[in-house]
Amino acid sequence: MNMARTWGGAFALAAALLCAAGANAQGIDLAVSVGGFHSDNVRRESVDEESQTVGELGLRLGIERATGRLNSHVSANLAYRNYFDDAYDEDLRGGVDASVTYWFAPERFSWVIQDNLGQAFIDPRNVDTPDNQQNANFFSTGPDLRLPIGDRTSVLVSGRWSQASYEEFDADNQRFTGTLGLERRLSERTALSVNATAERVEYDNEVLNSNYDRQSGYVALQSEGARTTLAVQAGYTALHDFGDTTDGPLFDVRLTRQMSPRTTLTLNAGTALTDSAEAMRRDQRIIGVETEGGLSIVSTDPFQSDYASIGWALEGLRTSANLDVNWRSEDHEREAALNRDSIGATARLTRHIGPRLSAGLYGGWTKQDFEDSDVEFDEWNVGVDLNWELSAQLGVTVRGDRFEGSGDTAFGVDQRDFTENRITLTLTYTPRR
Repeated sequence: MNMARTWGGAFALAAALLCAAGANAQGIDLAVSVGGFHSDNVRRESVDEESQTVGELGLRLGIERATGRLNSHVSANLAYRNYFDDAYDEDLRGGVDASVTYWFAPERFSWVIQDNLGQAFIDPRNVDTPDNQQNANFFSTGPDLRLPIGDRTSVLVSGRWSQASYEEFDADNQRFTGTLGLERRLSERTALSVNATAERVEYDNEVLNSNYDRQSGYVALQSEGARTTLAVQAGYTALHDFGDTTDGPLFDVRLTRQMSPRTTLTLNAGTALTDSAEAMRRDQRIIGVETEGGLSIVSTDPFQSDYASIGWALEGLRTSANLDVNWRSEDHEREAALNRDSIGATARLTRHIGPRLSAGLYGGWTKQDFEDSDVEFDEWNVGVDLNWELSAQLGVTVRGDRFEGSGDTAFGVDQRDFTENRITLTLTYTPRR
């Protein structure tokens, strides 16, 4: 698979959206950074630690636009890294979550383009290092059609062609998805629908991988209130693979609640018979786009994924805080070695010390258990940063991080014990808006 073409496609999409919004900078968040970090254990080994200095060029791009017939969303967080002492090859970390909707007939007929570019583990049972990460891309496009059959009732029709591509694994596939639904608007801000979806997944390498069909039926409720946004799907999924049928529940809830003018609560939870590409897209929606490795796994089989996350955010005049807790359990159809249970949490506290000076304290913890592989481990990280705004466009960040791991790897019991300390210096330029 040509990953240069994959990255290029994501950049082209982001550039097109940027050009479309170029006449007016409203709704665009852009930051370019240059810097680097020094690590005292870049390979995260328990013995024979190797120090390394790493140069980094970064790009953060956010676009939220709704103008006329075109709606666009882009969230990009990319970091190009050069390891000066050649511990690893040069690499590009991070990803892009982007979508464009063009309305040929407002509220009736639209065309959607969606691309999710990120990274996934090569072997999630081993330590997270650059040589244990691979690029992954999930591209989808197709029409959405709404046919009114009354003042409050509509028929919904949509179709998608999608392509999933991976850098290291021979798991590239394309899929064809069609959805038919009947929607009833209960009020101006609330809609209830009954939906049926059929999908065909075909792998490029049919010798190593098995094509399959998947059908789902579900009820969906969407509601937007003054302080609460709620989206719920509940139904059932059946998967047909080589004459065998696997079925399971389908449930997804997304809740955002404005608890007060300065605090927000979010909840995402559900269960689905899914695959690696869809799970990566879901994780980017919930967690966001990160430069460090996430929790995604690449497999060549579908799996039942149970997940839940809850987040709390405070935005004060001088203090902001975030707390997120997540849990997941994955049960694979064939690759039982990848079955896992995971729980984790992240927290951050930021305080504005002066008009141009702020400090942050943050940390995270993850515990994963691959029961069928006899692999279980914990990982911790804690850090502090100091941010100084030299001007309205230019800022300097100094950051210190400590990472710790303990437990097992695929190579054996108690092989994951490591500590890593990093010192980072970054200069960031943000164009005036």
